[in-house]
Amino acid sequence: MKKVIAPEQEKYEVIYEKILFNKITEAFSWRERPKDMWELSFETATIIMPDDEIALKQFLGKNWQDITLDIYVNYDDALYVFTPSAYAYYLPGLLITSAKAMDIAIAEDEAIVRAEAEAEAKAKAIDIALGRTRAKVRAKARAMARAEALAKARAIGDKKARIKGFINIVVFWIMDFEKILSDSYLFKRWATLTIEEYLAVKAWLIWITREDTYQDDEDIYQNDESVCQNNVMNSLISLDKLIDLAKQREK
Repeated sequence: MKKVIAPEQEKYEVIYEKILFNKITEAFSWRERPKDMWELSFETATIIMPDDEIALKQFLGKNWQDITLDIYVNYDDALYVFTPSAYAYYLPGLLITSAKAMDIAIAEDEAIVRAEAEAEAKAKAIDIALGRTRAKVRAKARAMARAEALAKARAIGDKKARIKGFINIVVFWIMDFEKILSDSYLFKRWATLTIEEYLAVKAWLIWITREDTYQDDEDIYQNDESVCQNNVMNSLISLDKLIDLAKQREK
């Protein structure tokens, strides 16, 4: 059963989210929109396909602040053919939009849980006040309210699942830091980041996978929660290695 987040916790999360977004924005603020958007790679046999061209056009001439999550989700092919400078330039938008969408879905989810609790409390109060009178009417009204709440909860659940799926399949794949350390093509794309940019990515990773948000669906994670946590831990360890390498470069 989902628990209702206390108002104090919600206030803290709103404040932290703002701090996180500012951290990401400031870390990448020095970057300018690149002129060269894509490159061919013989190492990975990367060639520009029609779908790649369509995806790249969604980014051409746009600042990263103008890119929505829908563009990242629907045209993720661009992420795989970007030049290192283009990848780094649009990375903050990917971080912020995915975190923001997840947090909105979580807030909506919590609002539904709270509304359900309040509706149940009111229904019980009515039952006590009216006793058994009009029992069928009350039962029907409660059933309708529950059905509506369930429909809303499923819609929010679908939205969260879509965001999580995108993060799992796309974001975590391109942020497979252990693979990045051993793959020259991927490493070239990530080696352009500064220490502050790496730290911003690390803060995002910790936030997006925090307990009771990314891992709050017991029916999904009850059998492999430890696997999920290990993947996150391995990502953080590998990311720290990239940070150490960046420190050596910046000496």
